[in-house]
Amino acid sequence: MEETRTPAARHLRRSLLGAGSVVAMALVLALAAALRLIRPEVVLQGCIALAALAGISYAMMRSGFSTRLSVPDFISAQLGATFLLLAWLSYLAEDAPAVIPVLYLVAMLYGLLLLDRSRLAVLAVFALLAHGTALFMLIDHGYRIDLAAAWTQFGALALALAWFIYAAGPVLRLRARLAEAHRRLHELGAQAAERASRDALTGAYNRLHLIEALEREIARAERIGKPLSIARVDLDRLAGVNESHGQVAGDIALKRFAAAASSALRDVDVFGRYGGKEFLAIMPDTDLKGAVIAAERIRAAVAREPVPEVDGRRYLSCTAGVAEHRKGENTRLVLARAETQLNFGKAAGRDRVIAEVR
Repeated sequence: MEETRTPAARHLRRSLLGAGSVVAMALVLALAAALRLIRPEVVLQGCIALAALAGISYAMMRSGFSTRLSVPDFISAQLGATFLLLAWLSYLAEDAPAVIPVLYLVAMLYGLLLLDRSRLAVLAVFALLAHGTALFMLIDHGYRIDLAAAWTQFGALALALAWFIYAAGPVLRLRARLAEAHRRLHELGAQAAERASRDALTGAYNRLHLIEALEREIARAERIGKPLSIARVDLDRLAGVNESHGQVAGDIALKRFAAAASSALRDVDVFGRYGGKEFLAIMPDTDLKGAVIAAERIRAAVAREPVPEVDGRRYLSCTAGVAEHRKGENTRLVLARAETQLNFGKAAGRDRVIAEVR
């Protein structure tokens, strides 16, 4: 699932999870202080240290410095620093309060949501070593602690961390299924959007998509000062094919025409069915001369396309009207100028490309 998110979304997600873990640990410490399980000054120092750690982590993510590490490495480093902080708090408290192991588990829960089992196992061992070191230092420095309670807490912490490692398996499988479901949903959405933008008969883009694409390209041309041209292309004498050979033959002619015309254009060009038997070609970064050449390629490609369903293997033909976008001109005006040239071509006998004289 991480792959399908934008970097900003992943950054926000990790920041929120990390901030939530810090707030949860601070609240646990505050509750422990209120219940007199730990001294207030220790709680204050712990909250300040947690806030500092969270601030450093956020600053690293915000500045982009964290990108030098992989996401799992960065999170592992965060948790390692947190475990050291908690071991330090255990030592400051001087009596190994039961609240500290709870904080280890809160931090580990953050890792459970984002890390794999092997990393969690390494972090669990590190947490036990850090906490055990704090206990040994307390004993070595002569602090009076309840050894039975302290080592019972240590054993409970070890068991809880082991359970976290075990639970990572089902969590990882669930994350994988969710990621697959998210990917599939994304694909279905893209497929639905693609179908919605296509003409059902020819498979070319439909009128709505063409208008949106033309508006987008006009805005782009205005912004960067590049030329933009269009061609309105009409399939000649389709009505005669329908009348003489039936609607099926007419549909086949439209399909073959659309396929032939599309093959004559560049990948960056947009071609689709504007309505009925009229199609529209949008040609970015193309002036009038280049658009005429492209329209002639369309006409030549269509002229080589037979319709076997029609007796005598009749070949198709088309007429095109070409116009270049003028600065400040909207979609309606440039389409109207191309339509005017198309009508001139039909009046002149069809099977030709007509462009406006500049």
